[in-house]
Amino acid sequence: MRVEPPVDPVDERAALEDRLEYQRATLLLKCGGLTPEQLVLRSVPPSAMSLLGLVRHLSGVEAWFHEYDGLPDHLYFWDYEPGVSDGFKVDVTRAAEDLASYQASVARSRTAVAGLGLDEKSPGEDYTLRWIYLHLIEEYARHNGHADLLRERIDGATGE
Repeated sequence: MRVEPPVDPVDERAALEDRLEYQRATLLLKCGGLTPEQLVLRSVPPSAMSLLGLVRHLSGVEAWFHEYDGLPDHLYFWDYEPGVSDGFKVDVTRAAEDLASYQASVARSRTAVAGLGLDEKSPGEDYTLRWIYLHLIEEYARHNGHADLLRERIDGATGE
């Protein structure tokens, strides 16, 4: 379910979290009700982009938050084998697994940064948590635009 972020958030952190959750829900909305075969349909040559490819890519993008928990990478960052990734490779037989991995990646993100301040630096980096939230909102918004076009190509569905 996608909840419109409030126009009067209680604070900056709530505003960032609400907007990111809205973007995450939009991605899943664009994938909703499609078969695995539809999820792997590519846009137009030479692009390798598909809805499932976007899901896999954004699973890895969530790793910006995972840096805060110090746990090892999970296979959702790779193309089904450790160390191999072109970002958008998909396998129709793994659609359900990829969607579940995306949801696990998002859940890990939420847990990794719960209770941290927005000025907290990412381990080993110069990025603050605030910057990472803004970056992920931007990344999701860009790819949700792609998802709109992909979904329209697949079944004609437009809008939100």
